[in-house]
Amino acid sequence: MTLKDLYKNRDKMKPKRRSGCLCPLNQQDSQGKSPFPAADVKTPKDDDLIRQALKKNEFLCNVLTEFSMGKLLECFQLKHLDPGEVLLEEGKINTHLFVLKNGTFEIVENEKKTCNVPIMGVFGELAILHSTRAPQTVRAVSQASVWTVDGSRYKALMVNARMQKRNETVDYLRNVPSLSKASEHRLYSLCDILRESCYEGKALLAKEDETIDNFFIVTSGSATILATNSSRRLDKLTSGCFYGENILKKDTISPYTIIADFGGVTCLVLSRQAFLDHYQDLDDFLHGKTFSCDHQRLNYEGLELKQLKKLKTLGVGGFGRVQLVQNTKQKDEIFALKLMKKHEIIGKTQIEQVYNEKKLQMGCDCPFIVRLFRTFRDTKYLYFLLEPCLGGDLWNLLKRQRRKYFDTEAAKFYAGCVLEALSYLHCRDIVYRDLKPENVMVASSGYLKLTDFGFAKKILPKHSSYSFVGTAEYLAPEIIQKLPHDKGVDYWALGIFIYELLVGKSPFRNEEHNDLKTYQAILRGFDFVTFPSIISPRARNLIKKLCKHTSIDRLGCLKNGVKDIQTHPWFSKLDWEKLRQKELEPPIRIALNGKTDTRYFESFKEDKEQVMEDFSAWDKDF
Repeated sequence: MTLKDLYKNRDKMKPKRRSGCLCPLNQQDSQGKSPFPAADVKTPKDDDLIRQALKKNEFLCNVLTEFSMGKLLECFQLKHLDPGEVLLEEGKINTHLFVLKNGTFEIVENEKKTCNVPIMGVFGELAILHSTRAPQTVRAVSQASVWTVDGSRYKALMVNARMQKRNETVDYLRNVPSLSKASEHRLYSLCDILRESCYEGKALLAKEDETIDNFFIVTSGSATILATNSSRRLDKLTSGCFYGENILKKDTISPYTIIADFGGVTCLVLSRQAFLDHYQDLDDFLHGKTFSCDHQRLNYEGLELKQLKKLKTLGVGGFGRVQLVQNTKQKDEIFALKLMKKHEIIGKTQIEQVYNEKKLQMGCDCPFIVRLFRTFRDTKYLYFLLEPCLGGDLWNLLKRQRRKYFDTEAAKFYAGCVLEALSYLHCRDIVYRDLKPENVMVASSGYLKLTDFGFAKKILPKHSSYSFVGTAEYLAPEIIQKLPHDKGVDYWALGIFIYELLVGKSPFRNEEHNDLKTYQAILRGFDFVTFPSIISPRARNLIKKLCKHTSIDRLGCLKNGVKDIQTHPWFSKLDWEKLRQKELEPPIRIALNGKTDTRYFESFKEDKEQVMEDFSAWDKDF
């Protein structure tokens, strides 16, 4: 693909900032329960028909595993509709997935009928990920019935089931003598490397006198241990039994043959190579180093909100806006002040999220992260007093480029700055979860700083997150598939970020900004992404290694951690130590006429809205 082909339609499209989505595990509708009461009981035949319909759906067949499919089937309820009754209304929030059982439905978009829904047709797919506005109206034409799932109920059921499964796996691992002294932290991290494999009857798991490559833990079914030379059955491997633990220490010859019994056997499998990809050896796994978090803050405790004079609005977001302000008592002190409307925080049940954002960002002391100095509150707003970055955000800088993308050296520099920020966070078990150019600020020095910790979360290895969180074009597959996620989502996003810096658009963007199409493309993966010729082979290799479908296989998640990324050939000419010391010349110089120059920011209308006051005390400790 040439640049001409890639960009021929882009000039017709006005660049649009992308907003993120956070759908916590406990998100419910306004009543806290499904508006569709339980009705007829499902039969096994109903389950089969629903399963077939879900498997035929292009999106759901890539999102649902057999395990999650089973959990989803548990949640379906039947709803009956009369002719003319509306199931979905265009533009209204929907939180349910539907499968048509019988009857006829019509689809209306922009007041025009488009088509009828076929029997066993599926609609509302995004509801199993997050609530979303219905793109069309779906109305019953005849007496009809639909199977429906409350998305929040399904997500809660899935998370509980996956957590139980991880806990069971850790219990298995604790019974392995060579792993029994490992910390819980390490055992839970090992869960992500294990693969579940099913072997049919008479399948060979290991052969006597040959090198054994895998360590097995039986979870169901059974296998027989044979001494081949005598064809004598020595023992059975049943649920909880394991074989081949010596491969964690050294290359091992199997003393026995292991054959799956009639009916097959299901095992958790760990290959020696996979283990060595993540740990130097068994001793490293048992006693690997940990990182401490220490920081210091500049003291602005004596500064009062009334001392701050507004100079200009720098940006507008979901909860409020960001202003450039000046300390009227120390006029050389300039800050960015983020205002968040309290009534919107309450209305969107984001109280815990805002407290979390404050705690995480205020705890960071990194030259590649925007400093949060302190917070304020009054009856209308919560305020974050932030370090000002007068070069604007990277999204704006990218769109200002004549070719709408950065050259290779600039992209390396900017990606290096972001990697330093992510490395700092990951050493402290913080996963950022919303990397994109809109959330990266350009300091007056020309260096980058990560900001907006609204989606960030401290995730210990034992406590992987299941929330649907992030910006559609940057989401990792495991978030879309509702699998547990960790720092691997940030390395996936880094790969997307590098692609966007080099090309000017993300690899999974579509012209309609249709999230469902975006998710489908992400699940298909990079094997179906066409790289334009401007991306060098080295850059292509790095992006693909950062964007491996499975999190644990991505660069940054292997045993050498972030060093695997820093030493990749694409970064070969970047001096990391000079970058950390800010001794490198930035690729684009930020020309400013003083501390209050806002030329790198867009213009925004002043906010004339009457903001509701809130006199409750939920934020008294903010």
